Amino acid sequence: MAICLRAFRLLISSSSEVIQDGAVVVGGDVIISAGVWSKIQSTLPQAARIINLGDVTMMPGLFDCHVHLFMEPSSFQTTDVASPLDADLVVRMESNCLRVLDAGVTTVRDLGCIRTLSTELRARVNAGLAQGPRILSANAPITVPGGHASSWGGTASGVDGCRAEAQKRVQEGVDVIKVMTTGGFLTLGSSPAKARYSVEELRVIAEVAHTHGIPVTTHATGVEGIERAIDAGFDCIEHCSWSVEGGTKFNGEIAKKLVAQNVIVCPTMNTACMEKDYYCPWDTRENVLQNLTSLREHGVQIVVGTDNGIVGCPFERYADGLSVLIEAGYTLREVIASATDKASEVCGLSSVTGKLLPGMSADIVAFAGNPLESVESFSKPRFVMARGREHALTPITPVDNAKLAADVARKLRKGAGLSMV
Repeated sequence: MAICLRAFRLLISSSSEVIQDGAVVVGGDVIISAGVWSKIQSTLPQAARIINLGDVTMMPGLFDCHVHLFMEPSSFQTTDVASPLDADLVVRMESNCLRVLDAGVTTVRDLGCIRTLSTELRARVNAGLAQGPRILSANAPITVPGGHASSWGGTASGVDGCRAEAQKRVQEGVDVIKVMTTGGFLTLGSSPAKARYSVEELRVIAEVAHTHGIPVTTHATGVEGIERAIDAGFDCIEHCSWSVEGGTKFNGEIAKKLVAQNVIVCPTMNTACMEKDYYCPWDTRENVLQNLTSLREHGVQIVVGTDNGIVGCPFERYADGLSVLIEAGYTLREVIASATDKASEVCGLSSVTGKLLPGMSADIVAFAGNPLESVESFSKPRFVMARGREHALTPITPVDNAKLAADVARKLRKGAGLSMV
């Protein structure tokens, strides 16, 4: 039976104008038609079920291009997470999938987990055995022995070793290959400013990925690692924090290389970045905002990703990261594009999702208010449908960021590790 969703406002894509009194007709898991209700009504199948969503803005489902579904944001964790049993992690991951949907996110890139748990979860969601967003899986990130997230099961060194590990990811059926080009402060003794792989090692990983039509992205917080990944032919940079020894320093020449080689940046803004006592040890919140502004001024294309899953960054608080982008100078339309159709292009899904067009996946969300007028709308999801399946929303709970920041600072003083991954 066809379903017709009717709303006060309809945004078909990030570049379109808002349609007043809009409707979207869904058949199975695809969109049949979308537009003004008066026109849709005349062609509506007689048996269609009509759902009046009321005073909301209906728009394409959102992308989160950087999550860690196996992690628990309410507990302090290092990358050494070998103690939980896989069965426990599976339960956690399926629960986190529901929390992702609660935010209006219908597609995620799961950029790092233990072994092959991500592709296994993807298979269960695709088969309808678990409810969740569309999952683009990376499985374990490729990292140097003893390096950032090395306990997750993906270590490699040397050109031959890196080639073999990349080929292993291909065999696992990943959608994207993730590499830890620099260290991170989640792993003790790991420097976020220092590059861990040579250009030659990174290039062979990129070659394997691209030979099989798989994009390759990297955790690169440091300037040295960012430039090496660009030179090696990587498609995307995660975090891109511009870390150097003793702090951060934006590099305009490297930013020009990002633009020239069409390398996308996923800056991973999230709930932690909302707090004035931002708890990243190597940076300040002011620098984070200025670096985002500089990326925009240099014309670097970004996509929305949050790193949600790490401590203090709940999956359902996706909208917090969008607020940070607005604060840094991005327009609401730019943010919507980076969270929908631009993200779908980067993820290789531009013909599948990211717009509400006939034949595309029925990934549909509705927010109170108008997201083109206020970023606050994104924190008020009222309806979520992922691939034609309605999701029963759970109310989003507030987060005490000040308490989290204080707890993180205390843990860091005790020598525990914490990081963006």
